[in-house]
Amino acid sequence: MFELFFDLVFVYAISRITAMIHHPVNGGIPLATFLEFLLVVVVVMEIWLYQVVYFNRYSKNNFLDIAGIVLNMFTAVCLANNINTEWRITFRYFNIAMAVMIATIFCQYLFTSVNEVNDKREFLFILGIEFFLVILELILGYSVGIYFCIAAYIIGLILPIFLWEKFKAERVNFLHLVERVSLIVIIAFGEVIVNLANYFNSKTPLMYAAFFFITSFNVC
Repeated sequence: MFELFFDLVFVYAISRITAMIHHPVNGGIPLATFLEFLLVVVVVMEIWLYQVVYFNRYSKNNFLDIAGIVLNMFTAVCLANNINTEWRITFRYFNIAMAVMIATIFCQYLFTSVNEVNDKREFLFILGIEFFLVILELILGYSVGIYFCIAAYIIGLILPIFLWEKFKAERVNFLHLVERVSLIVIIAFGEVIVNLANYFNSKTPLMYAAFFFITSFNVC
C-alpha cells in the first residue's frame, strides 16, 4: 500500500509540474520552456524509478524502507507545490527537494543488509555523483549551477545504461517490476482522463472533445 501511495504522489507531482507550460506566449509554448518542463518530468520519474528499483531488489519493508518512502512522498508533494512557471524561482526549491530524495534513496541502499552477492555499490556510486553535483549547483547558484544541475540529472539517467553489465539480473523481481510500471501508467492516464473530462461540456465543440479523447486513447 505504501508503494501505491508513492505512485499516486508522483503522479500528482507531475500533474502540478504541467503548470510550467500552462501559459502560452504569443499562442505557443517557447522551446526553452518546453525543454525545461520535459527535463523536470524526466528527473522526477528518474527518482520514482530509483525508489522502485530499490524496493524491487532489496526492500524488506522494515522501518528504514517505510520511513524512506514516506519521506520521499512528503518531499515530492513539497516539490510539486513549489513549481513555478519561472524556472529561476523554481530552481532552488526543486533542487533542495531532489537532494533530499536522492540522499534518502542513497541511505536506503547504504544501510540495507544483503547477505548474498549484491550490486548496490553501483547504485551508491551513481546516486553519490548525482547528489554531489546537486549540492554543488545549490552552492554555486542559478547562473553557474544550472549547468551542474543538467549534468547531475543526465548522469543519473544514462549512467546505469553504461553499468548494466554490473547489475545482478537474478535480483530482479520481474513480476513486481511489471506491476509497478503498469500501475503508474494506469494512474497517470487516469489523471489525464480527469483533466480531459473538463472539456466534455456544452462550450467545447464535440469534434474537439472527440479529438482529445481519441488522442489519449491512442497514446494508451
